[in-house]
Amino acid sequence: MSVTKGDLYKMIDKLSDADTTSAFDYLQYLVTRSIQTENGTWAQLAKLPPDNEPFNEEERRQLAAQDDYISIKQAEDMYET
Repeated sequence: MSVTKGDLYKMIDKLSDADTTSAFDYLQYLVTRSIQTENGTWAQLAKLPPDNEPFNEEERRQLAAQDDYISIKQAEDMYET
């Protein structure tokens, strides 16, 4: 099945206001993934040794959180400080 960008635009126009943020975050993730794949970032990361460092307090808090999802903006805000 071939999907055009026009098909995507039509679907986006049908989204409720509540779902547009999720759609934006996912599309932003896809764009970022495409750029990183083109630059070889994922291939470079795959070659790194495993991280055996224990979770810090913030990571433990995130794992214990009831929400399964954070927005891109929330993730960016966490790592800007």
